[in-house]
Amino acid sequence: MTLAEIYLKAAEVIRANGHYKGAYWGRPESGVGVELAAAECPVCTVGALCVATIGDPVPSSDEADPVIVHFASRMFGPTNEAAAVVSIARWNDADDRTPADVIAAFEQAAREVA
Repeated sequence: MTLAEIYLKAAEVIRANGHYKGAYWGRPESGVGVELAAAECPVCTVGALCVATIGDPVPSSDEADPVIVHFASRMFGPTNEAAAVVSIARWNDADDRTPADVIAAFEQAAREVA
């Protein structure tokens, strides 16, 4: 999968699952006792990138790390892995950050790397 495809898939994850703040993902109340898998729950920006690359919202793979660093570097300037997650999390968790903002950032990144 190309970087552009990963960014577009991450945008689709936010559209389908919803946007989450304060953690990689959050499990909503289903009301009927059905528990969603983590990859089906609302996710943050990093969580969406991870679902798009490794199928899980928590970064735990060498496959997801370069994508996270690339996205953060594109948005905030050169960075390393630890700083990338923190920078993206601060941006994601801003009070005025909306799902549309996150989707737009992913789609812009996809256009730039295509």
